[in-house]
Amino acid sequence: MESEKGRLWVHTASVGEFNTLKPLLGELKKDFYIVLTYFSFRAKAYLVSQKAYYDELYRLPIDTPFHVRSFEKKVKPKAILIMERELWPFLLTFTRAPKVWINAYAKGGLLERLLSKSFDLIMARTQEDAERFKSYGSAKVVVCGNLKLSLQEPPPLELKVPESLLIVAGSTHPGEEELLLYAYRELRKEFKDLRLIVAPRHISRSQEVLRLFGEFKSILRTSQKEDWEVMVLDTLGELFSVYRYASVAFVGGTFVRVGGHNLLEPAYFSKPVLYGPYTQKVKDLKDFVESVGLGFEVGSSKELTDRLRELLKNPPKATIDIKGYASKVRTCYLENLKEFLGTL
Repeated sequence: MESEKGRLWVHTASVGEFNTLKPLLGELKKDFYIVLTYFSFRAKAYLVSQKAYYDELYRLPIDTPFHVRSFEKKVKPKAILIMERELWPFLLTFTRAPKVWINAYAKGGLLERLLSKSFDLIMARTQEDAERFKSYGSAKVVVCGNLKLSLQEPPPLELKVPESLLIVAGSTHPGEEELLLYAYRELRKEFKDLRLIVAPRHISRSQEVLRLFGEFKSILRTSQKEDWEVMVLDTLGELFSVYRYASVAFVGGTFVRVGGHNLLEPAYFSKPVLYGPYTQKVKDLKDFVESVGLGFEVGSSKELTDRLRELLKNPPKATIDIKGYASKVRTCYLENLKEFLGTL
């Protein structure tokens, strides 16, 4: 019952960060009453469908001293857990509950230096990040790795995929779909039954992407049609599950100056994953997937096409048990969190 549980205020920006947190939330909810806040308007519909992982859901209050203090008085949290770079100045400086920074990584700058001191516990991705936070004078810092590596296997989807080779391109941005169109057009000359699933980073672009692939038998995922060559994923929260069906994957935000998205999700299913040269936001994930023999950087449409061809013919095998590694990262976060919360 709620009256017997301490309350935790957990904040995440959007769907991707929430999915990264889900393994922790599932465990914490057994012992705590979870009040979840989010920032992105686009995340609401998906988060509403994930009620099993929290007790109450709100959009993040406006970042003013009055609004954050009023929300804290309403929620009465035992602690506030902040995911990744959601460093809202007034939230961090005007709330009174102990604060934990989860999956923290250092980018530098005066604001980071000042706000990092607001946390009672910082759970850092790397030793390098931890040393930076310690140099700021942060209270307690532990290193558990990138929480994105702690993925839990998603449930299977009701998705009818033809028994043929399949490329899954996730989190794509404008300009990247054109590269994929060129590659797919070329590869179809050799692999006649090759299928392609494209998941644009912003589903508001689904119709635009559908039109781009109009020369093929193209459908939206929500159309429920079974006869297709190219499918555009116009849903939230399904991409991770879709990767399990891939022969090879491409992750977007890497041929444009976004800096990359989650490279681990396809690798979790031991699928080879391709990406462009802009991976600065996910460098640790890039290093990881390359170290286990599943990550491949390409620099042009021709390189993308050639590497896809090679991997479709000769798929590599992972050199370690990725699921076992993910479990170790998850355990580190849970044990340190529970130890900290047990002292409050």
